[in-house]
Amino acid sequence: MDIVNTFHSSAKGIAQGEIMPATIHFSETFLPAGGNFVLFLRSPEVAGKVKADVLLTHGMGEHGAKYNHVAEFFARNGYRLCSYDLRGHGRSHGRRGHINRYGELLDDLETVLHHHQRDGAPPFLFGHSLGGQITLNYLIQRRPRVLGAIITSPLLQLGFRPSRMKVILAKLMLRLWPSFTQSGPNDRTLLSHDLEFLNSLPGQELLHPKISARMYHEILAGAANVLKNPARLECPLLFIQGAEDSMVSVAATKAFFEEVAATDKTLRIHDGMRHETQNEIGREKVLAQMVEWMDARLSAAACS
Repeated sequence: MDIVNTFHSSAKGIAQGEIMPATIHFSETFLPAGGNFVLFLRSPEVAGKVKADVLLTHGMGEHGAKYNHVAEFFARNGYRLCSYDLRGHGRSHGRRGHINRYGELLDDLETVLHHHQRDGAPPFLFGHSLGGQITLNYLIQRRPRVLGAIITSPLLQLGFRPSRMKVILAKLMLRLWPSFTQSGPNDRTLLSHDLEFLNSLPGQELLHPKISARMYHEILAGAANVLKNPARLECPLLFIQGAEDSMVSVAATKAFFEEVAATDKTLRIHDGMRHETQNEIGREKVLAQMVEWMDARLSAAACS
């Protein structure tokens, strides 16, 4: 078990403080996910041998292209970051911000995982915020064969108190009109100190703050399920969060980390960072520690 706040890296990046917009080529496709429903997928072309695939599940209101700069950083270090847009997000089908049941999210992740597996080689999983919660629930409920998981700013408990009226309305509409949507938090200053970089990321028109009554209920239940099952998490885990994250609870992440059964687990809390550490000032340090953590797990697996 490792809990640290500082980090020094030898991963291949660019000048400190700079992560430029992605310049690598991405393959994009639509993947059937049951019935007439399709998910939008993207993966970069990586020069040379790929060490491992990394399957990304993004956060609420986002889409996979928002992580193109992460994919480029990973690609320079031999990892292929494969992403998909959650249903109701980005270019995937579905009503914006709505699901019928939580299991749909797990089914979608499993569909994408099977699609991307190279010759049966296990990947790493990577989940941010809601995507972190989904990834943890997938590990708990489906028990996939993976090399490990990177979990950033997981939605285990909200870091703020939602509007009382919105909560009451969501509970009422859960029975009367489950797909009824409201707007969630939409203040980008809560995500990162680097608003210029946030605003430069591709696909700004695909971002949305919408969440339905059903999805709100399912996400709360999903968080509760994760918190009840730390003993079922046994694969290598890297948790990362900003100390100034006000979107999801830092204290909840720390407490949950202590309960996780995995013997190979690491928690890194970054001072001066908010919810999206991968988009913060100093993000190159965060991305580099992800690469070095994966390198270490691959080395350990090769020696076992």
